[in-house]
Amino acid sequence: MIRLAGNEDLGALRPDSEAAVRILGLYPAYGISAKFLRFWCDPNRQVFISLLDGAASVAITDDADVEETAAFLKMQPEIRNIRTSEKAAKEIAGYGGWTLESGVVMTTDAGLQTPALKPEELSPREVYPLLASCFENGLPPFDSWYVDVSHRVRHGCCRIYGFRHDSRPVSCAMTTSECGSAAVIGGVATLPGARGRGYASSIILTLAKKLMNEDKAVFLSPKNDPARLLYSRLGFRECGGWGNLKKSERV
Repeated sequence: MIRLAGNEDLGALRPDSEAAVRILGLYPAYGISAKFLRFWCDPNRQVFISLLDGAASVAITDDADVEETAAFLKMQPEIRNIRTSEKAAKEIAGYGGWTLESGVVMTTDAGLQTPALKPEELSPREVYPLLASCFENGLPPFDSWYVDVSHRVRHGCCRIYGFRHDSRPVSCAMTTSECGSAAVIGGVATLPGARGRGYASSIILTLAKKLMNEDKAVFLSPKNDPARLLYSRLGFRECGGWGNLKKSERV
């Protein structure tokens, strides 16, 4: 039976997958007592779930009871989206109630290229309009997004880098989740007029090298083949798959 997770439970979760890092990135920033955030796990610690603002992350082992996990997720009315591994997402989707999108997860090794340009730190407030203009599916409303991201920046669980032109950010990337020994790079965006100048590549490589120098594992999830090919050229390699589940309108 899946139950609320405690500090000891979350201390046992290893940051060896994108989903696990997403969960662990919330834990040091907020702890387990925040009313707007919940953590669950099963008694065997084979399933870990976090829920924030309707978005759940699920880290699940190959030996876990997927049917029980799928039933639990479907019973939570607040959950609108789920992020997990590609394998788990396909299995959960098989029980109905979700639409599936999937892709590859990549990580770093010693062969990363050297960034050609040096990005600078950006603030959450100034980068939000850039992200909102580049992401087709949109972002959460500014107030809720800003409160979360700025809080995690202050607690060392998020960092944002990018380039400005005429004092306005034109390209950025960030650690969307970060814990003591791993991080997920995301939020990669460049305005159309600033593309082709090596901005995104330099930001991603700078972030990855900073994280690796801190002995942190690095994960990123290209949303399409052009992005995957770009990251491969930079020196990233595939290490797994991601799955996004969106609650079906019929549910």
